[in-house]
Amino acid sequence: MGKKAFLVFVAAVLLVPVLFGQRILFSDIIPLRGHIDIEEKFELELQQAEYFRFTKDLAGTTHEIASYKFMSNSPSVIYQMKLSPAFATSLGEGIFAFRNIRPASSDLEGAPIPFKISVATITRDSVATSEEFKAFQKAIGTQQGSQSVENGTISVTFPSENEGYDFDGFSSGSYEASIAVEVSAD
Repeated sequence: MGKKAFLVFVAAVLLVPVLFGQRILFSDIIPLRGHIDIEEKFELELQQAEYFRFTKDLAGTTHEIASYKFMSNSPSVIYQMKLSPAFATSLGEGIFAFRNIRPASSDLEGAPIPFKISVATITRDSVATSEEFKAFQKAIGTQQGSQSVENGTISVTFPSENEGYDFDGFSSGSYEASIAVEVSAD
């Protein structure tokens, strides 16, 4: 009986992998793809009325005129914000200044009233200022995870009397200024 038992044992050992073994009947790959749309948002909110009453006391003062919120879900894109005058005055192209549009006493345009622009970022706790009243550009956005965000304020600063705010040299009448805000992606 030893040989029969040995043969049954060998047959059982050889059949067990066949009975309980795994065989692949089919193999394939299911491709899955997804997409996240790019989201870019820039919101500008005016903080102050568009009207300034020009007096000697305005010299050297700063006034918050707008706030902004920026967000992008594309961390590989670099964004720039450019602030520039919407029109030129007799001070030259690219210089921030109010122009006299309706002189009360004559048909001649009065002296422009220059101002500087500054951008204070709440996100990065920094301030960028236009030099010599000129247009300027700054990078915007701080990486927070997979997003680029920035919140900030835009302010107008009038020159001090030492910097050229000569109230007695300005004509009476109505003045206007416009600031072009442009956000671009590189």
